[in-house]
Amino acid sequence: MIKFFLNNKIFKFFYGIILLPLCYVFFQTFIFVIKNIEFSNNIVKSFFLGSISYLVIHIILYKPLKLYIIGHELVHAISAYLCGANVKNVKFAKSYGSVNVDKINTFIALSPYFVPFYSLIIITLWIILKHFIKINIPIKYFMFFLGLSITFHLVLTIYAIYLGQQDFKISGWLFSVVIIFIINCLILILLFIFLFPSKVKFLDIKNYFLDTFFITYKICYTELSNFIKLLIDKIKLWLLKNYGNIAI
Repeated sequence: MIKFFLNNKIFKFFYGIILLPLCYVFFQTFIFVIKNIEFSNNIVKSFFLGSISYLVIHIILYKPLKLYIIGHELVHAISAYLCGANVKNVKFAKSYGSVNVDKINTFIALSPYFVPFYSLIIITLWIILKHFIKINIPIKYFMFFLGLSITFHLVLTIYAIYLGQQDFKISGWLFSVVIIFIINCLILILLFIFLFPSKVKFLDIKNYFLDTFFITYKICYTELSNFIKLLIDKIKLWLLKNYGNIAI
């Protein structure tokens, strides 16, 4: 019974509606974090220089779709393996890819849209080179390529969603997009908090998130209650007009 409520696409549609205000909450928190970053810091400059560099490549030069597809399908395969599925075949083409697995769920279907595969590779390489091989690479280069790879992930994820994806059929389009948006916002918020110097403390960010959460859902509850009340009143008037004085 629990699996039915968790996996049924109709219920997931309503879960998506319930989570829509949370998208706003996370987005506002993300903006709050960005506004309080110390942009004069060289680490921050290097990250956003990498981010801008990818945008220039994407807009002016070309879209590295094949590279994105490889990472996308590998994340599908790794997610399936972590969930106990058998990965039978992985294919990469110029404009599409595929993974054959004997088990599918929401995590397997959606993980490539919120797991920044190449950013994880860059972070892993940095840790290995810095702490194990003891190569002293300036952090500005790490931040540059991290900013480039994060932007690569975000821009091509948006592009892939725009083109339409079969992966969304597992949980429905609304629920899938909402989950992807929330998790990507969460990753960016945590990444910026961890990496960048800020004008505010973590406690301030947490309080801002909670305040925005309660205010947003309170407004949604009030507006929904008013709408339901108005709808009931309209129905009552319609019944009185068409059927006269009946008990309602």
